[in-house]
Amino acid sequence: MRIEMLFPDVANLHGDNFNIKYLSLCRPDAQVIRTELNVTPAFVTQPVDLIYLGPMSERSQRWVIARLHPYKERIAELIANGTAFLFTHNAMEVLGECIRSVEPEQEVAGLGIFPFTTTLDFSARINSKVSGDVAGAPVVGYKSQFSSLWDAAELPPFLVAKQGLGRNRTTGSEGIRVNNFFGTSLLGPLLIMNPPFTKMLLQLLDPDTEPVLAYEDVALAAYQARLREFADKHRWHPGEVVSSGR
Repeated sequence: MRIEMLFPDVANLHGDNFNIKYLSLCRPDAQVIRTELNVTPAFVTQPVDLIYLGPMSERSQRWVIARLHPYKERIAELIANGTAFLFTHNAMEVLGECIRSVEPEQEVAGLGIFPFTTTLDFSARINSKVSGDVAGAPVVGYKSQFSSLWDAAELPPFLVAKQGLGRNRTTGSEGIRVNNFFGTSLLGPLLIMNPPFTKMLLQLLDPDTEPVLAYEDVALAAYQARLREFADKHRWHPGEVVSSGR
């Protein structure tokens, strides 16, 4: 199994790169390729089973778009052919048509692989717990972001939120799922927080091997506790919490 972790030198916020650390614990035999920003991605010239990109600053988004631009047709081809991708938090925003900032007013062209737009509003951070089903199992996570996705109604979602916010304040559709591309704004890290989804992803990456989770008993116990927490109305805010500014 070969996993490419794109640009960990700039895409490394919120502890989400522990998604790949956890996968490597689940599959110690996996080769993890850490591709820094100034290096040609491995997926350009060789087979890769999973391509991962994690959260980054808004400035880093511009660098990542510029770095991936020469390979956008290759990325679209890999998605169409069923290569697995996991893009968390604001990583998937680089694949849209553009990223528009409200204040200061500016627009950055994205890679245009998916037909959606992103709006950034630095005057209001969106914080929300989110839960919904993926492949028949509950997935839980958190949002903490300045961005909202728009014009994405035709794109299949990663999940439909039973609680919390979706791509924006008007929809429960959260993230993107196209073939084996998984894009979600959820923080977690997602794979540590959601053992059933992690097991499903491992099975997808290697159908011939029974997936085994590292520290499975502990991970499942924490997952069940989190499901109870999310189901507790006394500990659940029904909508988003918006705070002013950064």
